[in-house]
Amino acid sequence: MARYKCIMEYDGENYAGFQIQPNALTVQECTEKALSDLFGVATKITASGRTDSGVSARGQVIHFDSYTEIAEDKIPFALKSFLPNDIAIISCAKANDEFHARFSAKAKTYSYQICITKINRPLYKKHYQYPYNIDLDLLNAALLKIKGKHNFKAFMSSGSDISNFEREIYDIELIKTANDCFTIKITANGFLYNMVRIIVGTALDIARGKIDIANLDKMFESGDRNLGGHTAPPEPLTLEEVFY
Repeated sequence: MARYKCIMEYDGENYAGFQIQPNALTVQECTEKALSDLFGVATKITASGRTDSGVSARGQVIHFDSYTEIAEDKIPFALKSFLPNDIAIISCAKANDEFHARFSAKAKTYSYQICITKINRPLYKKHYQYPYNIDLDLLNAALLKIKGKHNFKAFMSSGSDISNFEREIYDIELIKTANDCFTIKITANGFLYNMVRIIVGTALDIARGKIDIANLDKMFESGDRNLGGHTAPPEPLTLEEVFY
């Protein structure tokens, strides 16, 4: 039995998230079925973390154990015919037995795409089409204020049983990609439930003058979610890379 580490890419639009659910189609379910069909034996996978409904990934990492005789570098090609077109294994390699896709991870990078527009932009359907004028300097100032080690309880949606809310954001960038469109990239040692989407929603609400930037310090101090902004939609969010 060998352990395999794989990098996955998927479009989350048609899935109820990564993790298996009883009455909904998920990325994990499709991937485990494909591996099981390929190897001829039930095969379970473990991911670096679950992504929510609608969220995509360019660099999700999984591991699985198998007795397969298929060469590791051939597995991505062998799986192609078993997987739907919106899920792919990009690379696969043997790992040591101690490697764990979730517990060995040191940091992750997410990206979030935004387009400032009051009209529908069909070619930017994966962007958050935000219909308000914003101050980019204020947006950047809010993001930089969020960088660092903080209590991020106020940046978490309800529905999680996590008790430790301290996380450290190592890097946060505002990158212009086109006219009125940009990407926010965030790298941290871990993320709470909906943390990136709440960061984005809060920063945008600050940038359009709906919330005072001073609220950020109050959020860190109090952990009060009500002091923050809206939760941005999931579709523009992508898991870019997992670091080990």
